Amino acid sequence: MKKQQKQIKANLSLDEQSELIVKVFQVSLDTLVTSGLEEKDALNGLLSQIAVLVDSAALEHALTINHQFRSSYLSE
Repeated sequence: MKKQQKQIKANLSLDEQSELIVKVFQVSLDTLVTSGLEEKDALNGLLSQIAVLVDSAALEHALTINHQFRSSYLSE
């Protein structure tokens, strides 16, 4: 199974990988909201699960991205 997943990843460009991640994330968020969670609670739940799965360097990078782009997101 893992070999097949690596093969699929190798065939996707970085842009395609990013687009796929965004789509899967949006479906997950929509599913949680449809199931009764508030969007903020759903986002916090997803973030908490991600925080458990990644190393601290990834979280530090995410925080840097948050500082750079959060205000742009809020102004939309």
